[in-house]
Amino acid sequence: MNNETQKKKSENVIYINPKTDFGFKRLFMEGVRAKVRLLDLLKTFFPDPLRNANRIVLNSTELLGDTGQEKRIVLDILATIDDKTEVLIEMQRAQMAHFAERSIFYVCRLVSKSLNRGEDYDIPHVLALFITEKPLPVFEELDGFFHTVQLCSLDGNFFSEKIMLGFLDLSKFAAPNPGQLKDMQFTDRQEKWGYTLANIGQMEFQDLSREDDVFRSVFEDSMHKKLTKMEKEEYKKSVLEYEDVQKAVQYAREQGREEGREEGREEGREEERRQLARNMIANGLAPQLVAEISGLTEDKVLSLVQQ
Repeated sequence: MNNETQKKKSENVIYINPKTDFGFKRLFMEGVRAKVRLLDLLKTFFPDPLRNANRIVLNSTELLGDTGQEKRIVLDILATIDDKTEVLIEMQRAQMAHFAERSIFYVCRLVSKSLNRGEDYDIPHVLALFITEKPLPVFEELDGFFHTVQLCSLDGNFFSEKIMLGFLDLSKFAAPNPGQLKDMQFTDRQEKWGYTLANIGQMEFQDLSREDDVFRSVFEDSMHKKLTKMEKEEYKKSVLEYEDVQKAVQYAREQGREEGREEGREEGREEERRQLARNMIANGLAPQLVAEISGLTEDKVLSLVQQ
């Protein structure tokens, strides 16, 4: 895309894309209205544990291990609700290997950090919302756009209700004409949040007369023209990073599948991961992100960088 085309594309933007890092943080982390939106989003997808929630505090998004050798985690959002419920939110911008295991690891790290020495094992409620642009394989054959996971025994009874993972699949909200929000009929608030997060970056100017305070603030604070000159530059960079990741992953997977077809089954899968990593490295993605998406270890990725 040349500079002139990029400029025209930028000038036509009405609302910023919350699937970018900049857009997501602006929508849910900046200012008092952002906290109101964040709490509304969480209460919409976790209505039972958060029915009477009214206070949310944002925490540091970094979760370190107990030693320097343990894996470091940086989340999109980490918060505490009413001093008793821990919440993490991840906007997953690319389909990554071992994502189900990754989500469990995030929750386990948050649980392990919730108690101090000498305290009883009365862990807080832990809620995790993972917003994805592709369905997890385990959910691909299921209907619906939102799925919850909890600890249950084999007979279906709850082992513990204190941990809940929710997976919101934005790919279920691709619309033929995303500009026409006012003509859409939503069955519930979950569907409205999903549709808005998936499509607001492509929408035309909206008539907000029928919107409630929360969704009115979503559109008002997402308006591109309200950004300062510096914020517009930051957003442009965030959009380019987002698009680069999408293009690199798509191209790399296509190349990896093509080159792995003639290999043995296991060898072919390993070669696909290596080729995926090579193509992402060629597109300038950071080694840590390459490792997360491809499923290779960081050491293997670094060895490919040095080739």
